[in-house]
Amino acid sequence: MTNMRTFIVVLVGAGLIAGAAAARPAAVPQNTAKPSITGKAVVGEELTASAGTWTGGVDSYSYQWQRCTSAMVCTDVDGATAKTYGVRSADVNKSIRVEVSAHNASGTATAVASDPTAVVTAAPGSTSTVTVQTPSRTNHAPRLTFMSLKRVGTLIYSRFRVCDDSTSRVKITEHDSHPGVLGYTRNYAVSALPCKTYARHWGLAARFRHGAYTATLQARDRQGAMSPKRSMTLHFPAL
Repeated sequence: MTNMRTFIVVLVGAGLIAGAAAARPAAVPQNTAKPSITGKAVVGEELTASAGTWTGGVDSYSYQWQRCTSAMVCTDVDGATAKTYGVRSADVNKSIRVEVSAHNASGTATAVASDPTAVVTAAPGSTSTVTVQTPSRTNHAPRLTFMSLKRVGTLIYSRFRVCDDSTSRVKITEHDSHPGVLGYTRNYAVSALPCKTYARHWGLAARFRHGAYTATLQARDRQGAMSPKRSMTLHFPAL
């Protein structure tokens, strides 16, 4: 009789253990079809995640939305852990994907990522304005020094130095004058950053070859700022 009781207790105990084992999942969930995303990859639209297909019994899912570069470097979007995701301006020129984890009593499965969406675009009709601030700079007029002026036969030789704060070329205006006769003007374009010295020569018209002859120089930059006029006078024998 004693042996019979022992046998019955053993059988009952084994049945309880087997029942408990059957009620508990043998392992964490396994993914058999990866998650997917529906919706438009456009700012202002909403994306919805599908968890995919999992085996092994799933109690719940968790989601993490990610923003990806063209090289598929993906980073988590802070706070984006719901099944849906609102596309925002920070996503423009990036793609979006979602990672899904499945949970059961045995634990949590390794997260599985969906394919990325198309590259996110701005909403139709919207415009984005990029403001680039550049340091303001005051333009300074060029500085000119008339260094020398001389006559050799029917030619006039001059030397001058010009300085400017721009890489743009500076216009040098030279004006010939003589009392009582029509003057003559010529122009040169030179570089002046920061300072350059130049020599120029020109033919002396017959009407300037007697009495007082004056050459006047002035520099002007692309913004229209001008140096003071600088003049030199040569005195030739009168007629």
